[in-house]
Formats: sequence, C-alpha cells, structure tokens
Amino acid sequence: MTTGVVYDQRMADHKCLWDLKYNEKPERFINVLKRCEELKLLQRCLPLKPREATEEELLKLHTPDMISILKDTDSISDEEALEKLSSKYDFLYIHPSTYQLSLLAAGSTVELVSNILDGKIRNGMAIIRPPGHHAMKSEYCGYCFYNNVAIATQHALDNRGLKRILIVDWDIHHGQATQQMFYDDPRVLYFSIHGFQNGAFWPHLRESDYHNIGRGAGLGYNINVPMNEVKMGNSDYMAIFHQLLLPIAYEFNPELIIVSAGYDAALGCPEGEMEITPACYSHFTNSLMGLANGRLAVVLEGGYCLKSLSEGAALTLRTLLGDPCPPLLSNLDTPTKSAQNTVLSVMYVLRRYWKCLQHLEVFSVQEINDATKIRENQFWPQIEFLGSDEKPESYPTRDICPVQDPKIAAELDAQLDVLIAGTCLDVQQYRIGFIANSTESIESLSEIVQRCHMLPADRTETGTGGKTSGILLNLIDSLVDGTCRSGIAIGDNSCNIVIDSLKYAIDDRSLQNVMFIDMRTHPDREIQKFFQEDVRILYASLFAFLDSCGSESVGAKKFTVNVGLQQSCGDGDVLSALFRILLPVAYQFGPQLIVVAADRSPSGGVSSECFGQVIHLLTSLSGGRLAVIFKHNKDPSSSLSGLKICVKALLGDPISMSTPKGTNQQLNVVSMCAIRNVIREQNAFWNALQFEVQVPDINVLIPPYMNDEKVLRYNPELLQH
Repeated sequence: MTTGVVYDQRMADHKCLWDLKYNEKPERFINVLKRCEELKLLQRCLPLKPREATEEELLKLHTPDMISILKDTDSISDEEALEKLSSKYDFLYIHPSTYQLSLLAAGSTVELVSNILDGKIRNGMAIIRPPGHHAMKSEYCGYCFYNNVAIATQHALDNRGLKRILIVDWDIHHGQATQQMFYDDPRVLYFSIHGFQNGAFWPHLRESDYHNIGRGAGLGYNINVPMNEVKMGNSDYMAIFHQLLLPIAYEFNPELIIVSAGYDAALGCPEGEMEITPACYSHFTNSLMGLANGRLAVVLEGGYCLKSLSEGAALTLRTLLGDPCPPLLSNLDTPTKSAQNTVLSVMYVLRRYWKCLQHLEVFSVQEINDATKIRENQFWPQIEFLGSDEKPESYPTRDICPVQDPKIAAELDAQLDVLIAGTCLDVQQYRIGFIANSTESIESLSEIVQRCHMLPADRTETGTGGKTSGILLNLIDSLVDGTCRSGIAIGDNSCNIVIDSLKYAIDDRSLQNVMFIDMRTHPDREIQKFFQEDVRILYASLFAFLDSCGSESVGAKKFTVNVGLQQSCGDGDVLSALFRILLPVAYQFGPQLIVVAADRSPSGGVSSECFGQVIHLLTSLSGGRLAVIFKHNKDPSSSLSGLKICVKALLGDPISMSTPKGTNQQLNVVSMCAIRNVIREQNAFWNALQFEVQVPDINVLIPPYMNDEKVLRYNPELLQH
C-alpha cells in the first residue's frame, strides 16, 4: 500500500480582506505544496479526491447555527459585514469562500481517514485550510470553522466501529475544541503538546493545563503537556515523546492515529517562539508509524513561518512515504527544567490510569507536608494560572498577529537555511540487505530472502581468534556505502566476530559514533569489556549477564549501559527500558550506525511483535542505518519469528500488537528496580535521563495543599484523582 494525499488548489482563496498581515494566509498552503513538489513527493502519493463534508457529518459535533451562520456568508462581497461578524469570534476572519472551503477541509479529512480504513492507502496527509482544532461545538475560533480532525474521528467511531483512536496534537496552540468534544470518551485518547506559559499564551484557558485529564469514563484519556517557556526545542519535545506519548500510546494500542499537525512550534515561527528543527518532525512521525498497523493520518493545522512550515510538512510527508528520517544535525541534550517539571506533572496526574507510568516512586506527604521542604530527588506539582477567565463581547480584527523584529527574523531565516542545506535527504537503492552464512538453510528463509536485496557472502577475512567475519563486513559496507539502508546478517555472532565488525566500522570505515545493542537473552560480556574505553562505541545490553543478578556496568563507564532485565521479563519491561533509557541515550549519542545482536526468536515473556517494535523505533536513528545480526542455525525447523518480524520492521510493514490491549504493559517489580538503578547510575553521563524522581503519594492538587478555589471550580474532577 502507498501514501495518500488530499488537497484542493481552491484552498488558496481563503484570506483576510481587510488586513493582509494575518499569519494564516494563502502562502502557507502554497509553500507547503511547492516544497513537496520540489522534493518530488506528491508524484509518489496516491492523490485522493477532495470533497465537502455533509451536513450530517458536521451535525455530529457542531450545532445547526455553526452551519447556517457561515453558510449565510457564502459569496458575500460586503467586507464590512464580514469583518463585523468575524469580530464576534476570537482570532478569526471570514472570506466569501470560507464556507465552501471549510466544508472542503472537513470533508477531505474524512476522505483521507476513510481511504486509510478501507485499506486503499496505508497512511496519508491532508494539506488543507482552513485549519480546525479550535472550532468548538457552537463557536468558531482561532482561524477554525469546522473541526476537521474531530469530525473525521467521529466518522471513524460511528461508521467504522473503531474503539481506540489516538489524536496527537503537536500544534503550538492547544486544540481546546478537540479536547472538549471527546473529554468523556475513553475511545479517544487526546494528547496535546502546546504552549501555555501558565495561561499567558493563547487561547489563555485553564482547561489547557496538565491537570485536565478527562471526565467520567474518559478520565486519563485527555493528556495535556503544557509548555511554560519559549525557546523549547528538539530535546524537550523528544523527552515528551519518550517519557509520555510513546509509552502511553503503546499501552493504548490505537486502531487509528490522527495528527493535528501544526508547525508553529518550529524554529522561526513568530507565534510559537519555539525551536524545533524541521527534521525533528520526521522523527515524531516515524515514531508513530509502528502503531495502529501503520494507519496514520496527518492533517495540517497551524504554522506561520513559511520556511519552517513548508520544510517540516514536506519532511513529514517524506517520512510517511517510507524515506529514512534525516539525522538531527545536533544531538539531543538536557531537557529544560521547565519541560522536566511539565513531564513530571503529567506523569503524576496520570500514573493511576496507565500501567506504563507506575514506575514512579512516591514519598510520604505526611512526613514533609510542605512543598518547600522536598529533597533534591523529589517533585511537588504546582498549578499556576496567569490568564483571564473573562470573555469579551467582541474581539479585535486588525493588527492582532505577532510581528517579528526584522533582525531576529533574518537571523532565524539564516539558521533555517543552514538546517535545510545540512539535512541529509539521501535514499538508498535498497531498503534492506540480506546476507547469510553459506551453511544456512536458505530454503527455510525463502519468504524473507525474496523481500530483501541479497548481498554476496563470499568474503572471507580472519580476525580476532581466527574467526571469519566477512559477511558482517559486507553488510556494514553496504550500509556505509549507501547501497542498503538497513540489513540482516545470519552467521556467527560470537563475541570475536562482533568485535571485529565494530572495529572495522570505526577503524576502516571511519565512523565516529557506533551503537551496539545486545538484545540476546544471554548477552556477551566480552564485547563490553573490549570497548569499555573506546568512546566511539556505545555498548548497551538489555538482559542481565548469566553471572549477574541485575544491571551492571564495568566501572560505571559512560559508554556502557547494561539494563539488566531478567530473562522472564515481558513486553512492558522491554519498552520501558527502551523509552526511558536506550532511546534518550541513543539520541544524545547520535550514532552513525546501529548494530543489534538478536536471538532468532525472542524468548521468555517478550513477544516477537515487541521485538519488531523495538527495531522499528531504532530506525529513526542514524538515518536508518541499522544492522541486525542473528546466529545461524542448520536446523530448518528452528523458529524464525524474530527474523520475520525484523524484516517487516525494517521494510516498514505494519506490525500488529500481540493483544487487543497492546503489549503487556504490567511492569515487573524487578525490572522497575533494574531500570531505576541504571538511570541513577547513568544520568551523570547522559543528561537526557532526568525523570527518575519521587512524587507525592497523595493528591496535592486539592485543599489543604492547593487553595486556589478556582482550580476546583473549573475542574471538579480533580477530587477524583
């Protein structure tokens, strides 16, 4: 299956007639399409026919007045009347074409989702305007008239029988309308990362804060991650993905993901003042593509710096098409203290609803009883609101958009030019290479072999201990030379062979950063010992050594990370280690190549599907350069489940989760202790590991600990936390 795209050139007609300085302007749409055409992306997609939403679809979530008021403006040329009507709504303008184009935006989003659910396309993007996530049940708002994403979500619930839909909203402005529409519905998990600044940032709503987590049956299914400072960037957002979004998403196990894709948190946007680089949106997108059997719909919302908007949107579409994620030009670093506080606050209010967050340790509030007396490793959540609860009778309609200082705008534009020029957009000739020991029974591997590019296995080189390591060197060559993006080798994966292969990568092929992950149930200590002083090799092992009772790293070296899981652990433990340790460390290390040693079939309580998801998530790194090594086996009847799922992951095929509820997320107590110990040991070396703290054992967001009466008035559900 392919990627679909839907848009309509008429969407460039929508504009403000009385103030051409509005940031939501036709050039946004035009420039996104132009950049997608420059990268030859649109011609690779299946074009979908745009259509208008029906009245029945709109009335599922909007009032009849929301239709009639806008319909009455259709083709009206009275500019004064249009401006007067617009003044009744916050941050809005109405054009004579707005009604038709709003119908078209909503209907096209439904069409995209329908094609995904029908299996005609795997994923897709709706390049549309007007946007939609601020459009409430009975009120237009924030450039939005009909809630495109919410309408498509309701369509999937009502007409396709879906029971689990994940909406990810990474627009810098909180999609308060989408939140309101599904606030008590456990079938929809709404996850929003947005600017808040304690209510000083538009839309200035209390409901945008982290403690608003749903109502009734929907408690725990509304997740707000409010950013309280500007200039937050890749490190902050990726921490949110690793610590919150991905663990919860894998536990929720959605049947469909819809992204409200605003690009106003990108570098250069005057509204967001954030610093996400355009390439980082590829990483966001790829990390979600392993879920929901690959059913992912990306729907354009905001983004007002034309250069970062068009680049971010184009790289998103490029990722949906299966191209590798461009390596980030700067490795991740410490998340800001403000971002850390937000992530911990969200963890605190959600930990009782999601198993994946129950690793948090608690401290006794009775023993402290005062937020000012907590220790360094303890965290006390706070609620602060600097906005206003008053709603004006009318809103300004002119000169309301932020304007950048010309000098700052020029500096940001120059930064973007450097980022765009430095972004690697290489696509290898073959997605996956395959090489096997000559004694391997190829007949049993025919299903795997025919989907891969076969590499020659005739190379013989003698290395450490007299072992022949030629096939692994051939595989590494194919990745470094750019012939293949990723690859699988079946052969001798003993310590000497692996050591020689890693030495070859750094000494002969001049790679500076190589990550080796030993995912075998019985990892090899000798590999770790050999490279423990070599800063070019980051060694990581998932399971405990046979002669060890837990996590252990020789001398607590920075470039040695042993998680120490027990062989009996399950999927939840593996994913917890991946999200909380391996991915943050890997992104900070910035590998040019990842080599994984794996068992042909996962053992213990780990499913093949979980192994496949780990491989998929690792493909976001190193430009997709990932080599997986399996030990050869002459027995044709031996299990190949690990091999088969690995091929699927590297090819980008959908991987179904093992149970309707997703991977088994119940965390093993021994595993939780092992992961905590590793984080405490390693956070001196890897400052991305900042979230191992204790939180209060009771609800401190209500009296007597929190005495703002408005907090409970606006959010009585806090009493149920």
